[in-house]
Amino acid sequence: MTSRDDLPEVTILCEDIDQERFIRQYLICRGLEEHKIKDYGNPKGRAVENNNALIVEHYPDIIKSHRRRKYRNLAVVVMIDADEDSVSDKMRSLHKKLDEAAGNLNKDTRLPNEKVAIFVPARNIETWFSYINNNMEGQECNENTDYKDNKMSAKERIELAERAAKKLAREICPQGVDRITLPSLRYACTELQRLQF
Repeated sequence: MTSRDDLPEVTILCEDIDQERFIRQYLICRGLEEHKIKDYGNPKGRAVENNNALIVEHYPDIIKSHRRRKYRNLAVVVMIDADEDSVSDKMRSLHKKLDEAAGNLNKDTRLPNEKVAIFVPARNIETWFSYINNNMEGQECNENTDYKDNKMSAKERIELAERAAKKLAREICPQGVDRITLPSLRYACTELQRLQF
């Protein structure tokens, strides 16, 4: 069992406040202290306002910064919605941005034992929220439907993200990855192993 002192500092690069709150709450449920979780390029109090293109653009910067400080216990979590692409297409776009030659060969450009996890919710993070909050109770959920509810307030969206993260960490993950039937969420569970905690 890893002690709290052994857990890394984690930098998050993500598209929006829903993703940020989901990742942050999940990491807290896994034992990280809140002060060890940072938002890449988002000073405290400023809203997370990235999009797909900005995630791809900033990905090499965050990885290079992470590698320059490899003597420290650091980790990176990147989240980017698949939207209408596949999870592998989104992963490839990030790998190509970091190393075009390797990315073109569909190679993972992360180094072995590098604590960098990439989560690609398909279709989007709201798919995960729907699956976590409803599917485990028998309702169908698929990665082609857009579950985004534009009528929700920012506060309601944050609460939904945090509730989904807690349920995933406390109820679903302890049952094992084999219980997760949503492909992009199952893949994210394998990515978590890269964080080494």
